[in-house]
Amino acid sequence: MRVLNVYAAVVGSLLIASEIVTSAHAAEPRLMAALGNTVLTMTDVGPKHTQVAVDDKPVFDDKESDLLSFVGAYSLKDRWIALFQSDTGAKDCPTRFRILEVGGPQPTISYPFGSCSDAAQVTIDNDTLTISMPQPGGGGDAAWTYRNGKIGRNK
Repeated sequence: MRVLNVYAAVVGSLLIASEIVTSAHAAEPRLMAALGNTVLTMTDVGPKHTQVAVDDKPVFDDKESDLLSFVGAYSLKDRWIALFQSDTGAKDCPTRFRILEVGGPQPTISYPFGSCSDAAQVTIDNDTLTISMPQPGGGGDAAWTYRNGKIGRNK
């Protein structure tokens, strides 16, 4: 009889421990930010997997970066722009950037851009956001402009 009770106690303990481990591993947002009337969240889902969501709806899954970081949020007229830095750990190009725009019909995310430098500077002029950074090897600065939902290199 004692063996059965010990067995039941062990099984019961394992079930409780299993529930504690499961709830401890639930993905908690690393970042929550209000951008106007929307809420932006970044959640580390697993190694090299960060999910970005707007109002609890996933809009981007980064499965390539060692670390995805939130750089800042910028207001352009009736919409918000969030800038993200993606650290890849690659020797040839360790850092890239992405822009997430919210406030339109649906959130949009840009393709990766940048000169591989992590020293980005942001300027805003009316409805245009410009991200400048040094080029590798001392080749001056490079700049990308985000306007009307599109990003392009301008120098």
